[in-house]
Amino acid sequence: MMKGRNLVVLIGIPSWLFLIWKGDLYYSIFILICMALALGEFYSLMEEKGAKPLRWMGMAATVFIADYYYVQPAITPHEMLGGIILIIILTCIWELFSKKENSGQNIAATLAGIMFVPVLLGTAIDIRQFDLLMSTQLTLVLVLSVWACDTAAFIFGTLYGKKKIFPSVSPKKSWVGSVAGLIAAMAVFLGFYYQDWLGSYFSLKDAIVFGLITGVFGQIGDLAESLLKRDAGVKDTGTLLAGHGGVLDRFDSLIFAMPLAYLYVHFIMHY
Repeated sequence: MMKGRNLVVLIGIPSWLFLIWKGDLYYSIFILICMALALGEFYSLMEEKGAKPLRWMGMAATVFIADYYYVQPAITPHEMLGGIILIIILTCIWELFSKKENSGQNIAATLAGIMFVPVLLGTAIDIRQFDLLMSTQLTLVLVLSVWACDTAAFIFGTLYGKKKIFPSVSPKKSWVGSVAGLIAAMAVFLGFYYQDWLGSYFSLKDAIVFGLITGVFGQIGDLAESLLKRDAGVKDTGTLLAGHGGVLDRFDSLIFAMPLAYLYVHFIMHY
C-alpha cells in the first residue's frame, strides 16, 4: 500500500503540475476525466444508500458542463441553463418509464451528483482559461495552497491536535490542524503575491481572499465529503489512487475552493 501511495505521489503530482502548465485543452480534458471518475464515485456512495442514479445521464451532463466552462462565451448562460433544464426533465421522464423503486431518491441522487461534481469542479476549467487570458497563475496557486493546507493540517493535527472539530464526521480533524492549514494556505498565496508570481491582475486583498477560500472553505469541502462517506458507511470513495482513496477524496477541497474562487473572480472582484 505504501509503495502504491508513494508511486501516486511521485507520478501524480508532477503530472498534475505539468498539465496545469500546459493548460488549455490538455488541462480541460484532465479535469473532465477527473469529473467523470469523481461522479462515478459519488454515484457509488448513493448506491450504498439504496439509490439507483442514472449514471449515463450524469456522464452526459458532465461532458456538456465541461464544454460550457471551456468554450464560454461561445455557449451563453441561457444555453447552459437550457441544457440543465433539459437534463432535469429528461431524468424525470426516464425514471417515469424505468419502473424502478425509490424513484424520488434515484432522481435526487442523479441530479445531486451533477450539481456536486461537474457544476462545482468544472469551474477549474474556467479558472485555467482565465489564467491563459489574463496571464495569471491562480490555478497553480489554488492547487498548491490546498496541498499546503492539507499537509500542515495533517502534521500539526497529528502532533498537537486534541480538540476535534466534527468528531462525528471526521474524528481526526482538530482545531489546531485546521488553524495550521489556514496559515499555510494564506502563506502560499501571500508568498506568490509578494514574489509577483500570482499575476498583476490580482491585488493583496485578492490574495488574502483566495487564501481564506482555500484555507477555510477548502477544509469545509473536505468535511462535506467526509459527511457523505460517513453517511454511506465507507472509508474512501474509491481505490483507484492506491493509498489515497478515490478521485473524489483527492478533489474534495478543490470542489469547494475552485467554485468560490470562480464566483469571486467573475462576480465580486472590482465591484
